[in-house]
Amino acid sequence: MKTWSSLGPITFVLVGLMLSASGCVVHSGGGYAEGYREGYWDRDHNRYWHDSGWHDCMENDIHCH
Repeated sequence: MKTWSSLGPITFVLVGLMLSASGCVVHSGGGYAEGYREGYWDRDHNRYWHDSGWHDCMENDIHCH
């Protein structure tokens, strides 16, 4: 019975490590803006990238084409 009583704490430690490790996200390089250039138009979401942020496209907006 000693083996069953020692498996409980070991199981909790392993499950805890797996849950904490699964929440780690590491960005390499320049962060969020790394893949976008100034004036990039996101057709699917009708927005464009300007000054390191997304801006919604308005009617007759020159940035959205």
